[in-house]
Amino acid sequence: MVYFVPPVVKRNTRIIIITAILLAVMLIANAVVSAYLLRENTIKSRMNQLSNLTVILAEHTSQTIYSAKTALESIEDVLELSNIQTEQDYRKFATQKQQFDLLEEKTKSNSIIDVATFVGKDGEVLNFSRSYPAPKINLAERDYFQYLSVNDDPETFFSLPVQNKGNGKWVFYLAKRVNGSNNKFLGVILVGVSVEVFSSLYERIGASLGNGSSVTLYRKDHRLLTRWPFVDKMIGKLNTGTVIQTSLQNEEDGGVIFTSAPGFNMNNDPVERMVSFRNVNGYPLIVGSTVTKELYLAGWHSSLWGVIYTTVFSLALILLATLLLIRTYQKNAKAEYFAHHDALTDLPNRLLLSDRIQVAMTLAKRNSSKMGILFVDLDNLKTINDTVSHQAGDAVLIESAKRMQASIRDSDTIGRVGGDEFIVLLPDLHSETDALVVANKILKNIAAIIPFEGIELSTSVSIGVAIYPDHGLDQVELINNADIAMYAAKTSGRNAIRVFGTPVLAETIKVLC
Repeated sequence: MVYFVPPVVKRNTRIIIITAILLAVMLIANAVVSAYLLRENTIKSRMNQLSNLTVILAEHTSQTIYSAKTALESIEDVLELSNIQTEQDYRKFATQKQQFDLLEEKTKSNSIIDVATFVGKDGEVLNFSRSYPAPKINLAERDYFQYLSVNDDPETFFSLPVQNKGNGKWVFYLAKRVNGSNNKFLGVILVGVSVEVFSSLYERIGASLGNGSSVTLYRKDHRLLTRWPFVDKMIGKLNTGTVIQTSLQNEEDGGVIFTSAPGFNMNNDPVERMVSFRNVNGYPLIVGSTVTKELYLAGWHSSLWGVIYTTVFSLALILLATLLLIRTYQKNAKAEYFAHHDALTDLPNRLLLSDRIQVAMTLAKRNSSKMGILFVDLDNLKTINDTVSHQAGDAVLIESAKRMQASIRDSDTIGRVGGDEFIVLLPDLHSETDALVVANKILKNIAAIIPFEGIELSTSVSIGVAIYPDHGLDQVELINNADIAMYAAKTSGRNAIRVFGTPVLAETIKVLC
């Protein structure tokens, strides 16, 4: 007997097959679309991370160079106050033991500075911070000396990195010309910025990107000053490629570009990678960061397996993919948070604080009102770290941050900008008195005993006050003047408050001299 399949069975069979095919097509299409979107999101996330990182690097580099430049300018101020007119005056001044003490103090007070030096008009080292008297060293062949000796340029010269003749370490110099009467060239003053210290600082920042990444610092002419990972033979070399300039011109994507051009940091091999470069505001420097394609797609490769498992096994695994995406989002959100907050105190960091200061300054300018900056420095944190423990020091930082937070208004902002340094932003002030009220609250609250593991710890603060627009018309000037006032408070005996002004500035210059 021959069996004929009923039409309804055929039709239902066809429907089942077609449905299965359609479902398979949908699952495959979903997998393709999901894979594509995951890849785009991963790349976009990496682009944002890289762009944000170069912003942080540029700000960090600017602040670091600012501190070195400030040290150089303070030495220059001492020279100007000495009213040096002739070469004999300069040599007599520069070779004194008192000036060695000055150079040594500038070096010891700033870890980024490797050496500070007075150089004569013939290139001879007259005095430097490592030993007194200075050994016989001649720097006439150095680029900063050759340029400044023939160019009456008042600006700071940024040199190529060199191996220091004193200790063999890589250093690049910030140098200024010393003039006598009629702008006659008398010599050069300079501070050396440690390339290796810079590289170690970049290592802590770049480690968050993972293996296969790099962080670099170039001079404006694309000469490499330092990088992480540190490669000795590359320091000072010229990057002749076009990647840096292309990145700097791509403002729309925050400087992030994709390239497979020969890599300067990769033995000139053509490597697919994501790069971002950014000018350092106010200085002839460029910071950059690079991640390879394998690295910036690493997250996508991990997520792709989730898509494959979802397609192969069942729709039930969509939940697993969702959890994976949530986990990825939380990780990115956490990274974004820590990019703007201090990990120990949970306070805004320098980047976020700078943005808020700028907003407050814009509003103050628009409303013709005042705003204040308090520069707060813990007086004895190092002593607590050394005599008790670093855990005790951390406890003091955390508790001090809480007490300062409790001393301000909801509209105010406290940021941690250094190991024991904080800045308090006070928007919309009526007068200087309002800022002093907050400063006194902080001074009083910090002075209370801090218990730690059965020990009673005590600390105090030195506070400098600067008011916009009375003491500065831009953020850098206002913070710098608050810092000067804080320094005056500290040198006057600590646990004190000083408001920036002519007496404070004069007192500070007197101390520096």
